[in-house]
Amino acid sequence: MPDTADILRLESMQVHFPIQGGLFDRVLGRPAGAVRAVDGIDLNIGRGEIVALVGESGSGKTTVGRVITKLAQPTGGRLLFEGEDMTSVRGSSALRPYRHRVQMIFQDAYQALNPRHTVFDVVAEPLRSLRLVDNASQLADRVSEALAAAGLNPPGDFFARFPHELSGGQRQRVVIAGALAVRPELIVADEPVSMLDVSIRAQILQVLVDLRDKHNMALLFITHDLPLAWSIADRIAVLY
Repeated sequence: MPDTADILRLESMQVHFPIQGGLFDRVLGRPAGAVRAVDGIDLNIGRGEIVALVGESGSGKTTVGRVITKLAQPTGGRLLFEGEDMTSVRGSSALRPYRHRVQMIFQDAYQALNPRHTVFDVVAEPLRSLRLVDNASQLADRVSEALAAAGLNPPGDFFARFPHELSGGQRQRVVIAGALAVRPELIVADEPVSMLDVSIRAQILQVLVDLRDKHNMALLFITHDLPLAWSIADRIAVLY
């Protein structure tokens, strides 16, 4: 069961993308417009809680996920992580502790994986970039742990494989393993099963639920599929 304390809060979050006007607009002095991708939402996620963020295409779901993972900067509002205001924090060094604790699973596993990198390299990359291991032995242990947690067993059989040698379900598990390797406290999963066969979806969803139950990890599950949201989430937030 999730804790009552919030691990993350969005307060009056706004993300507006400017629209460049044409020559005629500039000559007439018309002000540039903006696309209001996210316009003043509030959202809280408790420790160990699964929250589904549901909305139609274009509703701003993915943008919210990118703001939370610091891949996009908000126009207004606040992002609080365990009470600390992270809204204006930028730069790889300043964000290193945050990215240790907050990870993202992307929708398209094939695009998320570098075709020239082995499974080992994919899962090891965040451990190296965040400087979470001291030697090669620790690195191998952490990669094995993450692959096993994502359901890729025995882990060593996958170390030298490339993305094109894996099934769609296996690729998605590798993406999950890459997020898990740093032992995060919150994972943002952006439509993580929408591109998988129905027969594989239930397996991947069960992996995510099991990880929450085992590690008390919070999960923001982004989807357009309301029945799917009901099947996995403790709470549902709707963007419209």
